[in-house]
Amino acid sequence: MHTPITRSNLGSGTSFVGALVILASVLSACGGDAVAPTASTTILPGSVTALSGNGQSAIAGSALAQSLVVQVSSASGAPVSRATVAFAVTSGSATLSATSVQTDNSGSASTQVTVGTTVGAVVIQATVSGTTLSAQFNVTAIASTSDAGCSTPLGMAIGAALTVSGSSTCVSGGTSGAEFAIIPFNSSTTASARSTFSVQSSGTTTASSALSSSEATAVLGAANTQVAANGQQSFEVGLRSRERIALKSGAAGARSWFASRSATGGARFNAIPSTATVGSLYSLNSNADDACTNAKLRGARVMAVGRKAMVLADTLNPAGGFTQAEYEAIATTFDDVVDEINTKAFGDPTDIDGNGHVVLYFTSAVNSLTPKSAGYYVGGFFYGRDLLPTTSSAIGSCATSNVAEMFYLLVPDPDGSINANKFSKTFVASATISTIAHEYEHLINASRRLYVNTAATDFEETWLDEGLAHMAEELLFYKRSGLSPLSNISATLLRSNNAYRTVFNDDGIANFGRLRSFLESPSTNSPYAGNDSLATRGATWSFLQYAIEQQSATQETVLFRLVNSTSTGMTNLRNVFGSDLTPLFRDWATAFALDDVSGAAGPYSFRSWNIASISSALTTAGTYPLATQLLVSGVPKSVDINGGGAAYLRFGVASGGTGSLSWTAPANVLTTVVRLR
Repeated sequence: MHTPITRSNLGSGTSFVGALVILASVLSACGGDAVAPTASTTILPGSVTALSGNGQSAIAGSALAQSLVVQVSSASGAPVSRATVAFAVTSGSATLSATSVQTDNSGSASTQVTVGTTVGAVVIQATVSGTTLSAQFNVTAIASTSDAGCSTPLGMAIGAALTVSGSSTCVSGGTSGAEFAIIPFNSSTTASARSTFSVQSSGTTTASSALSSSEATAVLGAANTQVAANGQQSFEVGLRSRERIALKSGAAGARSWFASRSATGGARFNAIPSTATVGSLYSLNSNADDACTNAKLRGARVMAVGRKAMVLADTLNPAGGFTQAEYEAIATTFDDVVDEINTKAFGDPTDIDGNGHVVLYFTSAVNSLTPKSAGYYVGGFFYGRDLLPTTSSAIGSCATSNVAEMFYLLVPDPDGSINANKFSKTFVASATISTIAHEYEHLINASRRLYVNTAATDFEETWLDEGLAHMAEELLFYKRSGLSPLSNISATLLRSNNAYRTVFNDDGIANFGRLRSFLESPSTNSPYAGNDSLATRGATWSFLQYAIEQQSATQETVLFRLVNSTSTGMTNLRNVFGSDLTPLFRDWATAFALDDVSGAAGPYSFRSWNIASISSALTTAGTYPLATQLLVSGVPKSVDINGGGAAYLRFGVASGGTGSLSWTAPANVLTTVVRLR
């Protein structure tokens, strides 16, 4: 096997160079043609370096204070004279005093630079003619005298944030040094609209360490928080698309049917009547793929009838599942907890089947949606086709609808009889209630848009509907833990009480797992992308939580307005949070950097959760997963940012020093500078 040459298997640099020298001597001695060097022998260039002048800034249209100087050396490090160096502007705008210069006796060559009138980064390449040797200079054209000389640098307190309207700024390191981040946010409301932000710093230092929480970093819960969330993604993308088509095309006919049903006092089709009792057997369509064709009927036995919940179990479920007493406990939890929090926040569901209940259908058809050894699972789903009539005088009926307010749920399968995926009763029980809360929001949202808020012309966009469903999970956490929003819940608090920790691991950890997917790549993701990815879901949940915190109304009041709207997506958000959402999204993105930083103002921190604390505690290394990049003085940095995304570029300024930054970006990219330490 060929072993690559690496620093580790070379040994010391000295011994490697020595080996090369010995090899060269042997080769010279082997040939009768070898000629001993003479004084007139030309020394060949072996390297070229940027000796001085790199990293400068000048006001646009003016000359740099120092010339750009390169040093050309031989392979042994001796200066090479009379070598020709070609200088060229390869990026940005500038003029050079000389483009072809011969090195002097010290091996140096130089040129003077006048930057162009366009503010931004300029790259100048110096190449040794006849070779591939080159060195790069990075300089910046800036907008004002204050920025060029940093004569009035900003003195920012720890936790402070400043949105810069121009394209450059200058900050002070104070008396003890400071660390900052520059945060470009792409305000485009089209998630796929990517913009490039290019920045260069001068007089800065490299930030010393990654962002972290001020709290202890002991692991709070499972290290992999994405498993419970991940299974829904690819399945729900297709389901929601099929559902949306069926609901939208069938809305007019369904509303006509519903009005007729109400007038006559009965439903045209009752899958499960109000007279259903424990032990009764019914037939339900369990097809999770086709919306209104190809019914896959299964027997469903009533296992519990509560005040609001009616629990049915598929007769094909594997052995080792829930007992009747356990199903009754689930029905009681739905009645006393889930129904209360969801209806208070989102409104009552409809009752199209007239039975006064919501059906919780535990079926192994859900288990079959998780492929063998997939590393994730599908915990359940709501299918809007069940809100449509089987027959209608208007176009849009759904022949395979169950005509019921219902959702489908995972069942225990301890032996892995379905796709060899083992699901213990304990595991399914821990995940079921949060799944029910999530799917209940989908049911309420769709049913009210269809039959209650009939001025609605469309169903909610997937990204916002999913974000609202994840808010339902958060409401469940508050209810079952006894904790409240706006209380800055931290990992320390959750660790302090076993009950808090258990409820968080059941009802709260999945939201943070999705958020982690966003934090790990905030520039390529967005809270309003149409891809239904984990990162999108986590970002949407976090944004809704943050936006609600900025309101004077209660959490439930704001959520009710969002669900009971006749508009969708961004229009819905504008109607609730204000016509200009840009500052809200920008400050939300900024808060990820400043959360848990002492001195951060209200708009730049999360008030319900200590995001940095909990996110750090959910990683095995105890580190905050927000992805950041380091700025190096004089070296330009460019990053592409999707609409709704942001980048976090960190840098330091030494004690008594000043640092300047200059950047180029389209107008839709908003730039905020924050002090971290």
